[in-house]
Amino acid sequence: MRRGAIRASAIGAGTAIAGLVCGLSIPIPARAIDYQPFDWVGLPSGTNVAMLYYQYGTRSAFNNTMTGPAGPDTHLESHLGVVRYLRYQSIFDRLFVFDLILPFGALTNGRLSGVRLDDAAGIADPLASIGVWLINQPEQQRYLSVASFLSIPVGSYDNRRVLNLGANRWQNDLQVDFTQGFLGRFTLDVSASWTWYGDNTHAGIGYQTLSQDSSFNTYAWLTWDISAQRQAFLSIGYAGTFGGAQRLDGVPLGTRTEEHQIRLSYLQYLTPTLQGIVSVSHDVAAYGQFRQDFGLLMRLAKVF
Repeated sequence: MRRGAIRASAIGAGTAIAGLVCGLSIPIPARAIDYQPFDWVGLPSGTNVAMLYYQYGTRSAFNNTMTGPAGPDTHLESHLGVVRYLRYQSIFDRLFVFDLILPFGALTNGRLSGVRLDDAAGIADPLASIGVWLINQPEQQRYLSVASFLSIPVGSYDNRRVLNLGANRWQNDLQVDFTQGFLGRFTLDVSASWTWYGDNTHAGIGYQTLSQDSSFNTYAWLTWDISAQRQAFLSIGYAGTFGGAQRLDGVPLGTRTEEHQIRLSYLQYLTPTLQGIVSVSHDVAAYGQFRQDFGLLMRLAKVF
């Protein structure tokens, strides 16, 4: 699963903050789905999982690589929900997972250098995913998987609005994940992904084209089994995003996707088939986008 912070995406040009506000659009990014510990541990064939997420984020700084930091009266909050369904199935002796994801929510209290940004609410772009395990060795606690996430551009989008939940473009994320248990009570999860962005041909004032370079993501979680019975886990993690520079009709906008985030997560099995996660996060640095001061993720997962 992928990360859950709001990424800035400008669809207008300008060399001053006021000009940037007039053309800014902030869609839900790939990180609407956050990567949590054990997410790519294979489950038995025939298993179904239903998940429900709530994500909150607050931001008080915006950095444009061309115009520099926004003024002090800068703010954005996000309240995002996700409904997710996964199906694990063995095909030709390989374990696959089929995944449907529907994000929704609201972006509120937006300001950029004191300029008010209208709120946005509705459905974000849904995602369809398929993943396969190249290594699936439960006895050795070792897993290696590859997955592709396709974002379908049907979410709420209006090029006249500053804030949007949809991106009005196709997007695909190719992700590789490795999980290894060690020393009896510890687990390391690492992942890397490459994201391709299609063009948004209905951007800016009229029918301008927003294009974006590919971005690259890295994730790592170190998890400790604090219960010694694999029922409660504490994790510390890092998430980084790089690249993703944006242009409007070929003109650079000063927006990109560079972000460095630290995380702390607590996972608890409430019953043998019901799992809960609470995770907090903080951006230590962000360039070309909003920087998140505090993020909260809560997730319930039901196996059936």
